[in-house]
Amino acid sequence: MNENGETSLLPTTILRDKREQHPWEFEEIPIETRDVTLSTGDYSVPAHCSYDPELETYHPKFAVERKSGPDFLSSITWERDRFKREIQRASRWEQPLSVVVETSWQSILRNRGCMANRDVHPAQVAGTIGAWSNYYNVAFHFTETRRQAERCALLLIVRQDLIRRLD
Repeated sequence: MNENGETSLLPTTILRDKREQHPWEFEEIPIETRDVTLSTGDYSVPAHCSYDPELETYHPKFAVERKSGPDFLSSITWERDRFKREIQRASRWEQPLSVVVETSWQSILRNRGCMANRDVHPAQVAGTIGAWSNYYNVAFHFTETRRQAERCALLLIVRQDLIRRLD
């Protein structure tokens, strides 16, 4: 509750995987971020996780995975097996693993931005996204900028936290 006795719609803490190389900071939002080890995803909230003290690892039941444009392309091509294993860990979750990509779908389809000078055809990317979205428990969200991606992730986390609170 805030000083007016109202309950905040925002979670008080976001867990951020400590292996994140370019983490979102959520600087303009009154939320604490804690760097921890998440077994799946890059961002979650404590209420969506179980904690294994032996491994010092949080196991989320909902998480957001952050991908820069180049990292996204690597994850669905050259590092495909590793990324598929991560997606498969979310297979039993009620809600899909949300993958937020810091590049627009239009840039991918038009071979611009991270797609420029890559040996990947937009149809390959579209095919993989379509197949994985149908086969695995994953949802992809494409944004124009890193800032929009951070806000998209925050909205997904807040939405899932509200759903949890209402259940």
